[in-house]
Amino acid sequence: MAQIFKIKSTRPLPVNPDIVEKNKKRYLRLIRGGNRSVLLPITECGTRYRDESKKWYIQYKTSGGKWKRVAGYTDKDATRQLAADLDRNTERKLAGLDNPYEKAELLPIMKHLQEFRDYLEGKGCSVKHFEQTFNRIRKAFEGCQFSTWNDISASHLVAWLADQRMRNVFGIKTSNYYQSAAKEFCGWMVKDRRARQNPLSHLTALNAATDVRRKRRAVTEEEFKWLIHAAASGPCIQCVAGEERATLYILACWTGYRRKELASLTKASFDFNSTPPVVRVSAAYSKRKRNDSVPIHKAVVSHLEKWFASIPETPKNRPIFSLKTSTGKLRRTSKMMKLDLARARKLWIDEAKSESEKNQRLSSDFLKYCDEDGLFADFHANRHTFISNLGRAGVSPKLAQTLARHSDPKLTMNIYTHVESADQASAIEQLAPPPSVKSESIGEKYTGETVAQGVAQTSGTECHSEANLGKTPNSVGDMKPDNDMKKPSARRGFCAVCQSLSSKNASSGGGIRTPDTRIMIPLL
Repeated sequence: MAQIFKIKSTRPLPVNPDIVEKNKKRYLRLIRGGNRSVLLPITECGTRYRDESKKWYIQYKTSGGKWKRVAGYTDKDATRQLAADLDRNTERKLAGLDNPYEKAELLPIMKHLQEFRDYLEGKGCSVKHFEQTFNRIRKAFEGCQFSTWNDISASHLVAWLADQRMRNVFGIKTSNYYQSAAKEFCGWMVKDRRARQNPLSHLTALNAATDVRRKRRAVTEEEFKWLIHAAASGPCIQCVAGEERATLYILACWTGYRRKELASLTKASFDFNSTPPVVRVSAAYSKRKRNDSVPIHKAVVSHLEKWFASIPETPKNRPIFSLKTSTGKLRRTSKMMKLDLARARKLWIDEAKSESEKNQRLSSDFLKYCDEDGLFADFHANRHTFISNLGRAGVSPKLAQTLARHSDPKLTMNIYTHVESADQASAIEQLAPPPSVKSESIGEKYTGETVAQGVAQTSGTECHSEANLGKTPNSVGDMKPDNDMKKPSARRGFCAVCQSLSSKNASSGGGIRTPDTRIMIPLL
């Protein structure tokens, strides 16, 4: 049974104490809590007084059989209630009904989040990944005002993400990234036995295809020629020389490597003597964390050898492209493409031979960084160009997926492979031509006698003889010639066929109002 008490202690008398005698005992009078006066007994020595703590304390026995003292409240009844709760928890633990996650659930959520960040770093994730994941979760939890694990609510997180999308802070794709990071953290809490279950496990990602903020296009062959010419003869952009940018664009369009992968390439990454020549990217810089190698086109090998001979000799382990700043950040390659495309477009327009041709070129979106459809030709569009060119060359989808280093062929075919209208026209021209149409009358209308014949022919050979009976209705079943002869010839032939087929088919019902389906279906 838990006990409550106040801790008593003795303290020295203050300077100029206010001593009062009461019932032949000496007390020290002190003012506490504003104007409240209290009397505290003085010890027998006369130099100290006895005092007690403001709070009540609880002493109870834990499930391990040891006595433990904890602080209560200044209110005695509240302290008694806390003592009863502690006794109840001890009994539940002894019965095996305790909550092993209670301590972790009461800790600040940011403490767990910091340890999750350390876990990602220790697992070998890149600095960009664990920092970005940590910042996204922290921003979401602070926006939702989650302070402990028990505060995490899926509905609150979904509402916060919807509010961010509505205020155009980010789009659906980024919203999915935030949600995925939060789910990953909650899953780690469960795996690390810090929580019982994941409160976000049922959340699903939104369809990012409905809100693509940046769609890219593949650069055409003619555009790429002008781009290389403008880059090679252009000024330095982002501390990268023109010839270097031209080589960078060529390598990006013929290998499909991304900006970070290209920035890691050294002379040791190229093997021109192997069969075929290849360029390799180490797993530390590859997006899928694998050692990747892509064969190099012979023309690209020739260009690289000439370019290597024109640049100063550098160590083999030093990057060949100046794509990193002194602080280690990647340069803005999209700005390079934007300025080089603008210069290439200007050169292309200035080459016009007449004023009308110049106006026509000005009205087109040839070599534009963003075309009329809102598609961008930024640096990553070179990867789209590489994969689209594989499709134009007739490379199989599986081989294109392997060269693109994608885990899903749908990503290769649906996102990175672009089909131009010229490609569609070329594909249509490869189809076999239609058969020639003979110059004979095809608009002849059916006469009364040919209606029943056409119906019977579409119904099968069994009906052909009955259809001919439309000319002589007297020979068909029990039809009366007097009434039937008053009907048009087409109607007479149609009724004859219906009656004949209905009389033979037991399932037809034997009446004209329920005609045989073998006749009705072809008419629909």
